[in-house]
Amino acid sequence: MFNIAPEVVSIADACLGDLQGRSALLIGPHEQRYQYTQLLRRARMKCIYQEDNAARVSALIPHIQLIITLPAQTVDGPIFIKAADIARGCEGRRTPLLIFDLAPSTSVEELAGLLPAVCLYTPDDINRILTKIEMKAS
Repeated sequence: MFNIAPEVVSIADACLGDLQGRSALLIGPHEQRYQYTQLLRRARMKCIYQEDNAARVSALIPHIQLIITLPAQTVDGPIFIKAADIARGCEGRRTPLLIFDLAPSTSVEELAGLLPAVCLYTPDDINRILTKIEMKAS
Protein backbone atom coordinates (compact mmCIF):
# COMPACT_ATOMS: atom_id res chain seq x y z
CA MET A 1 0.00 0.00 0.00
CA PHE A 2 1.22 3.48 -0.80
CA ASN A 3 1.70 6.39 1.58
CA ILE A 4 -1.79 7.67 2.37
CA ALA A 5 -0.95 10.74 4.47
CA PRO A 6 -1.26 13.29 1.61
CA GLU A 7 -4.62 11.83 0.56
CA VAL A 8 -5.97 11.82 4.12
CA VAL A 9 -4.95 15.45 4.64
CA SER A 10 -6.45 16.39 1.28
CA ILE A 11 -9.76 14.71 2.19
CA ALA A 12 -9.77 16.49 5.56
CA ASP A 13 -9.11 19.80 3.83
CA ALA A 14 -12.04 19.23 1.45
CA CYS A 15 -14.41 18.05 4.20
CA LEU A 16 -13.66 20.99 6.50
CA GLY A 17 -13.54 23.55 3.71
CA ASP A 18 -9.91 24.43 4.51
CA LEU A 19 -7.50 23.44 7.25
CA GLN A 20 -5.94 26.85 7.74
CA GLY A 21 -6.71 28.25 11.19
CA ARG A 22 -8.22 24.98 12.44
CA SER A 23 -6.86 22.56 15.05
CA ALA A 24 -6.18 18.82 14.98
CA LEU A 25 -5.38 15.96 17.33
CA LEU A 26 -3.03 13.20 16.17
CA ILE A 27 -3.08 10.05 18.28
CA GLY A 28 -0.41 7.38 17.92
CA PRO A 29 3.35 6.88 18.03
CA HIS A 30 5.61 9.82 17.14
CA GLU A 31 7.07 8.04 14.12
CA GLN A 32 3.62 7.65 12.56
CA ARG A 33 2.43 11.15 13.51
CA TYR A 34 5.47 12.91 12.02
CA GLN A 35 4.41 13.03 8.35
CA TYR A 36 0.86 14.09 9.25
CA THR A 37 2.26 16.82 11.48
CA GLN A 38 4.38 18.16 8.62
CA LEU A 39 1.49 18.10 6.15
CA LEU A 40 -0.89 19.78 8.60
CA ARG A 41 1.68 22.48 9.35
CA ARG A 42 2.02 23.15 5.60
CA ALA A 43 -1.76 23.52 5.51
CA ARG A 44 -1.29 26.24 8.18
CA MET A 45 -3.34 24.63 10.91
CA LYS A 46 -3.55 26.80 14.00
CA CYS A 47 -2.75 24.08 16.54
CA ILE A 48 -1.73 20.42 16.26
CA TYR A 49 -2.09 18.42 19.47
CA GLN A 50 -0.13 15.16 19.58
CA GLU A 51 -0.82 12.30 21.97
CA ASP A 52 0.57 8.78 22.28
CA ASN A 53 -2.78 7.49 23.57
CA ALA A 54 -6.42 8.56 23.77
CA ALA A 55 -6.51 9.36 27.51
CA ARG A 56 -7.15 13.11 27.03
CA VAL A 57 -9.43 12.95 23.99
CA SER A 58 -12.55 14.27 25.81
CA ALA A 59 -10.65 17.27 27.14
CA LEU A 60 -9.13 18.13 23.74
CA ILE A 61 -12.21 17.70 21.52
CA PRO A 62 -13.69 21.14 22.32
CA HIS A 63 -10.52 22.70 20.86
CA ILE A 64 -10.21 20.73 17.62
CA GLN A 65 -11.97 20.04 14.34
CA LEU A 66 -9.95 16.99 13.20
CA ILE A 67 -8.80 13.75 14.85
CA ILE A 68 -6.47 11.28 13.15
CA THR A 69 -5.82 8.01 14.96
CA LEU A 70 -2.83 6.09 13.66
CA PRO A 71 -2.06 2.39 13.96
CA ALA A 72 -0.42 1.77 17.27
CA GLN A 73 0.14 -0.79 19.94
CA THR A 74 0.90 1.03 23.18
CA VAL A 75 2.16 -0.47 26.43
CA ASP A 76 -1.47 -0.26 27.60
CA GLY A 77 -2.71 -2.13 24.50
CA PRO A 78 -4.15 -0.83 21.25
CA ILE A 79 -5.62 2.65 21.01
CA PHE A 80 -9.42 2.60 21.32
CA ILE A 81 -11.64 5.65 21.63
CA LYS A 82 -15.15 5.14 23.00
CA ALA A 83 -18.14 6.96 21.56
CA ALA A 84 -19.02 8.09 25.11
CA ASP A 85 -15.66 9.90 25.39
CA ILE A 86 -16.26 11.65 22.08
CA ALA A 87 -19.81 12.57 23.11
CA ARG A 88 -18.52 14.02 26.39
CA GLY A 89 -16.05 16.19 24.49
CA CYS A 90 -18.69 17.26 21.98
CA GLU A 91 -21.20 18.61 24.52
CA GLY A 92 -22.41 21.98 23.23
CA ARG A 93 -20.38 21.63 20.02
CA ARG A 94 -21.60 23.58 17.01
CA THR A 95 -18.76 22.91 14.59
CA PRO A 96 -18.14 19.60 12.80
CA LEU A 97 -15.64 17.08 14.13
CA LEU A 98 -13.93 14.98 11.48
CA ILE A 99 -12.34 11.71 12.63
CA PHE A 100 -10.03 9.52 10.54
CA ASP A 101 -9.48 6.09 12.03
CA LEU A 102 -6.37 4.84 10.19
CA ALA A 103 -5.71 1.76 12.32
CA PRO A 104 -5.88 -1.62 10.51
CA SER A 105 -8.76 -2.58 12.78
CA THR A 106 -11.18 -0.11 14.30
CA SER A 107 -9.68 2.17 16.94
CA VAL A 108 -12.74 4.45 17.27
CA GLU A 109 -16.06 3.00 18.37
CA GLU A 110 -18.30 3.18 15.30
CA LEU A 111 -21.24 4.57 17.32
CA ALA A 112 -19.24 7.83 17.42
CA GLY A 113 -20.17 8.33 13.76
CA LEU A 114 -23.82 8.63 14.79
CA LEU A 115 -23.17 11.61 17.05
CA PRO A 116 -24.39 14.97 15.74
CA ALA A 117 -21.63 17.00 14.08
CA VAL A 118 -19.26 13.98 13.97
CA CYS A 119 -18.08 12.53 10.68
CA LEU A 120 -16.19 9.27 11.24
CA TYR A 121 -14.13 7.62 8.52
CA THR A 122 -13.51 3.99 9.53
CA PRO A 123 -10.69 1.81 8.18
CA ASP A 124 -13.19 0.33 5.66
CA ASP A 125 -14.23 3.82 4.49
CA ILE A 126 -10.60 4.84 4.04
CA ASN A 127 -9.83 1.68 2.06
CA ARG A 128 -12.81 2.31 -0.28
CA ILE A 129 -11.81 5.93 -0.86
CA LEU A 130 -8.16 5.10 -1.48
CA THR A 131 -9.09 2.22 -3.81
CA LYS A 132 -11.14 4.66 -5.91
CA ILE A 133 -8.21 7.12 -5.94
CA GLU A 134 -5.83 4.33 -7.04
CA MET A 135 -8.25 3.22 -9.80
CA LYS A 136 -8.54 6.77 -11.14
CA ALA A 137 -4.75 7.18 -11.08
CA SER A 138 -4.15 4.03 -13.14
